Amino acid sequence: MTIDHTLKLKLCDEKNPTEIHNPLQEVCGESVVDRSTVSRWASRFREGRVSIQDDPRSGLPVTATDDTSVVIVSTLLEEDRRKPCEETAHEAYISTASVFRNVSQTLQKRKVAAMWVPHQLREEKKAARKRVAEMLRRYDAEGGQFLNRIVATDETWIRDFEPQLKSQSSQWKHATSPRPKKCRRQQSKVKLIMIMLTAKIE
Repeated sequence: MTIDHTLKLKLCDEKNPTEIHNPLQEVCGESVVDRSTVSRWASRFREGRVSIQDDPRSGLPVTATDDTSVVIVSTLLEEDRRKPCEETAHEAYISTASVFRNVSQTLQKRKVAAMWVPHQLREEKKAARKRVAEMLRRYDAEGGQFLNRIVATDETWIRDFEPQLKSQSSQWKHATSPRPKKCRRQQSKVKLIMIMLTAKIE
């Protein structure tokens, strides 16, 4: 709104808000203020007001959502995407609500929790999967001949002595027969590894 339009409002005290708003709309087009604002200004001009600027008010100016604050909040989040709004507000010297409004509305961001995965593959696991993929590629290229050259291996740990389970030593006895006895023995601490190889011989 320019000074000329303000003077026009002041000089048209005898007109109603609609009569004042129509010529303003012709001049300003889409940027014209609404009729209720014209009505409020006309009422205040009749009371002796000569400016359309807001009166001075107590408190800090509204700067929490200006471009500078948005840039500060965006920079802080780039440094640490896990930073909570409270900590960001403390570092940016604005309120927590303003930080949340800048992040959610202006920057169009939302906080998303990390997705749980069964496990993270280590380098050796990745290498093993690469070897399996290579074997699958060779099978696709060579067919059954490739399987004939594979030697399968397996291994397991066995002990030198394994005591029988209680169920394995059970016996059928008559009701009047004495209950069998056995000594309690522990399994051997010595362990051996058994490796099994399976190969197809043509």
